Amino acid sequence: MDNLFTVMHTSAEEHLEIGGEYDVVVIGGGIAGVAAALSAARSGKSVLIIEKGVMLGGLATMGLITWYLPLCDGYGRKIISGIAEELLYKSIECGYDTLPEEWRGGPAYVEKASSRYLTRFSPSEFVAVLDEMMQQEHIDLIFDTVFTAPVMENGICRAVIVEEKGGRKVYLGKVFIDATGDCDLAYRAGGDTELFDNWCSYWVYNTDLDMMQKALETGHIIDAFDVHQYGDSPMPGNDKGKKMIIKDAKGVTEFVLRGRKYLLDDLRRMGKSNTHCTTTIPAMAQVRTTRRLIGAYTLTTDDLNTHFDDSVGAVSDWRFAGPLYEIPYRCLYTPQLKNILASGRCISATGDTWEVTRVIPPAALTGQACGTAAAMMIEASAAADQVNIKELQEKLSAAGVLIHF
Repeated sequence: MDNLFTVMHTSAEEHLEIGGEYDVVVIGGGIAGVAAALSAARSGKSVLIIEKGVMLGGLATMGLITWYLPLCDGYGRKIISGIAEELLYKSIECGYDTLPEEWRGGPAYVEKASSRYLTRFSPSEFVAVLDEMMQQEHIDLIFDTVFTAPVMENGICRAVIVEEKGGRKVYLGKVFIDATGDCDLAYRAGGDTELFDNWCSYWVYNTDLDMMQKALETGHIIDAFDVHQYGDSPMPGNDKGKKMIIKDAKGVTEFVLRGRKYLLDDLRRMGKSNTHCTTTIPAMAQVRTTRRLIGAYTLTTDDLNTHFDDSVGAVSDWRFAGPLYEIPYRCLYTPQLKNILASGRCISATGDTWEVTRVIPPAALTGQACGTAAAMMIEASAAADQVNIKELQEKLSAAGVLIHF
């Protein structure tokens, strides 16, 4: 009985096996979850990542969104660094890249920059490198495991219930980080959240003999394939197609099947061929904006180029040169939930600002902030809204994060 955890239901008790106990438990192994785990582990805390798939990286790897978007402002100034920049170089450590030479090595400023600080990367090699990073930092991973519910007590999450190959288990923790992308943890814990809609945008890898010939001529393997987008563009101002609200498995299924139907229609249009091949399709739903936290502060377009006293880092707009946002720490928590933080594309940002903050570099930035704050919460026995902001900023700055643009 010592290794059992009792969960009280309305009419009965359930005794579940304890899978483990950690300082910090991260739900979701995408880029935000990876960054959160790294920063918490480097702060001396025991960390577990619970991931429903069998690969780290989320949309960046399983989802084939293999563009590491800009870390600069579009005018030659680096805006995002820290773990976000570290992961950029990890993404291309063992695979191809398209990183501009003027940005290689990560200079703080490139005079008369002719390009932005971004790169393409190969998802398979990135997955293998991420595995190694977790092992080197002694971060525990649990794959093929679905988070189902938090165990709450007066606004405090004591544990999370999961379903895995061995059945239902619980994992105990002191601080929990929601890196699900869909705000699943905060939502099920009773925090205020907002649902939003998605374009059905479906990306696949494909190749043909002409592309292979081009790769032979250029000597660059990246020329041997194309990442093709089907469906509707998620860019602002596009009213093509039908948007979808993804709130349950039925919605996810409809999203995925619609995307694959776009692919099949195109394959049928091209006709059966021995010269063309679809090499890879996504291993997860490529949804972007589903559910987000309504935090202590919600970032909006009104906050463009605004400084915040509780900023945990600055981000640039991946679509346009110039626009900058600072992300307040208050966007990462709600006072309703004492020991739960949100990172990545489910932080408290809305409207067009959600488009800016949902991509890889801001996800890594907010993940790093959450992991650092989680360690501080444990050390100070403090709730999320009691973190010493000045100390948090000092720690992030020491780790390379640009707090204010």
